[in-house]
Amino acid sequence: MALLKFKSFRTAYAIAAASVILISSCGSEEKAPETKTDTQKKDTVSKTSDTKSSPGKDFFYMKSSSNNIACADCHGDGSNSDRPLTKYFSDIKGADKRKSTFLGKISGEEVKKTAGGATLCWEAYMKMKTPMTPEQIELLNGYYASLGSGDTQSEVTYETIALPDKDKAKLKTEQDQILKLTGDPAKGEVLFKNACATCHGENASVKKVPSILEDFDGNVKSITYNVRFGDGSMPFFKLNLLSNQEIADISAHILKINGK
Repeated sequence: MALLKFKSFRTAYAIAAASVILISSCGSEEKAPETKTDTQKKDTVSKTSDTKSSPGKDFFYMKSSSNNIACADCHGDGSNSDRPLTKYFSDIKGADKRKSTFLGKISGEEVKKTAGGATLCWEAYMKMKTPMTPEQIELLNGYYASLGSGDTQSEVTYETIALPDKDKAKLKTEQDQILKLTGDPAKGEVLFKNACATCHGENASVKKVPSILEDFDGNVKSITYNVRFGDGSMPFFKLNLLSNQEIADISAHILKINGK
């Protein structure tokens, strides 16, 4: 019975992926027609990994049809370090065995039930319109397990002012500190390419996000807010991976490009 369900899922996925490719080639924004399978209500995604792989890895590399973001764009699996954002976010090795994730927001049995917190990313960042299914969660957990745990921490600890709740008092302190720094636009350009260009660059692969190098109507405070708290599809950046000086440099680059 389990094998039949698995085959049904793979068949539905293949049909959905082919439909997305066909629609994209015609320049249409319409959704792919639904199939008469158990995956009828799932969000359509397109496959982007063209290497021989397991179903779990294929799913990890699939792009959201809502904004073209994949789990693999931000999280490393040991083979995608060429994607610049993987430097800033937690890798997935051993993610199914962690005691907690999102700084304790998800813990215990919920870690595995949410595929290491992937269900939260699925809706908050990938903007999928229906929840991740149990079959999809199982695929991700299986892929995590296939990578082994190695030296991966059972809990990934980091500094942030975004969790467990947004600390507005600390944000104001950060904003004031960054405003006192002199940003280097040349260094900021390099940092922007690594930390921001996937979503906001001239050749950005992500859809439905503002091009802040063309029409940014903000300042250093607003940039700091988005980097430290995140906003919409944008995740927050950890304190130890993007320093105040680096935010000042990125801000200097953005403001220079926008003539401010």
